[in-house]
Amino acid sequence: MFSGHFLENGVDYAQAADAPYAVLPVPYERSVSFGRGTGAAPAAILSASAQLELFDEELRVAPALAVRTLPAPDCRSGNAAQILARIGAAAAPELEAGRFLLAIGGEHSITAPLVAAAARAHPGLSVLHLDAHLDLRGQYHGDPLSHACVMRRVMDLHVPIVHAGIRSLCEEEYKLVNRRHLPVFWWHDLALAGGDAWMDALLDRLADPVYISLDVDVLEPGLMPGTGTPEPGGLTWLALTRLLRRVCRRRSVVAADLVETAPVPGQQVSEYTAARLAAKLLAYHKCEGRKLRPA
Repeated sequence: MFSGHFLENGVDYAQAADAPYAVLPVPYERSVSFGRGTGAAPAAILSASAQLELFDEELRVAPALAVRTLPAPDCRSGNAAQILARIGAAAAPELEAGRFLLAIGGEHSITAPLVAAAARAHPGLSVLHLDAHLDLRGQYHGDPLSHACVMRRVMDLHVPIVHAGIRSLCEEEYKLVNRRHLPVFWWHDLALAGGDAWMDALLDRLADPVYISLDVDVLEPGLMPGTGTPEPGGLTWLALTRLLRRVCRRRSVVAADLVETAPVPGQQVSEYTAARLAAKLLAYHKCEGRKLRPA
């Protein structure tokens, strides 16, 4: 299922253990609550990545990314807690080796064990959460490990989170935001304000080092039709990529995940857009990123 590599037509895609970048496909789909298909996303995104141009038109350079594509963890056998622990265990050695890890999901539930592994390897970690939804419920339909609860599970790790692009939430989450004074950059405020000033305000709330969790439904549905829970509105491609570039330039980004792509039969736009986002993030990190300073 995962015989390909990320950027398979690129340079050094299968470089050995000293490659600075690792991509972890995570085909986990168990708690989705609306549209299905996220389990098929990692294979589709890896396949689409082979079609990407290797020259970045924005950076005006060919980044020549050396990426090690890891085997996918078993996301079928066992209960949810066992599978999520397995995902964290697959990520830990890469993070402890100082490699930049990009996990490709799969549903958003995978973020909690990945953040836990990153926080052990990088003390003081903060999370930038880009999403249409807050995902801060205590439980959803009785399941505390649901994708709708993933950022609440990250909060349980005592890792600070900055949320951006949010345009859908429940009353429980709204009360939690107000009670805890959580930093949320609501999409409607960003859209009405225009410009990039909000990005600087966001960075002021984001400590080093940084883990980025990118749910693709943060984008406008027209850009990303293949996602399980689309919401009207959302960030443009330009706004999202400008934000990612700025975060890489001004903070030490050590890991990320790209989740909730759900390929649509008969079209490739969603997996291709996800592959481009993944390649953009790695290119920003390599060409302009602030690298983590030794402790």
